[in-house]
Amino acid sequence: MPFPTLSVNNHGKIALTVARYCILNHELPHVDSFINAHHYNGFFVYRSILHKELRGINTEEISRIAGESWNLADKEFQSFFTNYANKINEVIKKNASPKFKQFEMKTKRKCANYSKKSKYFYIEQEELTRKIFAKEVEEFEFVSL
Repeated sequence: MPFPTLSVNNHGKIALTVARYCILNHELPHVDSFINAHHYNGFFVYRSILHKELRGINTEEISRIAGESWNLADKEFQSFFTNYANKINEVIKKNASPKFKQFEMKTKRKCANYSKKSKYFYIEQEELTRKIFAKEVEEFEFVSL
């Protein structure tokens, strides 16, 4: 398995080559283009570049590919991406504006009383039910066929 390499292309920019996955002379993006995260490390930058280049492959597969090729790469390759990530982090710190979280006082939650209390005592309920159905009992007729 060929390991990933870095080279300088015709435009004087650093290019990434991972021959096994057909990534040839891919120019590394400028450090200002990374703005979505708070802190980057070398492997994260390398994996995000592979993710952009290998569209159409699921994220798990790209992470596996990145891990395998990262482990095969030499220390110079890894240290380059570590320094590259540090430069990205410096740009992010320089451009970041402080964000203040608005204080919100947490109110004590009042629990609703979901238990349903009956309006009447049990004996009163029975009396009321007896009065309602007493008329139906008096008017009841047996029907024979």
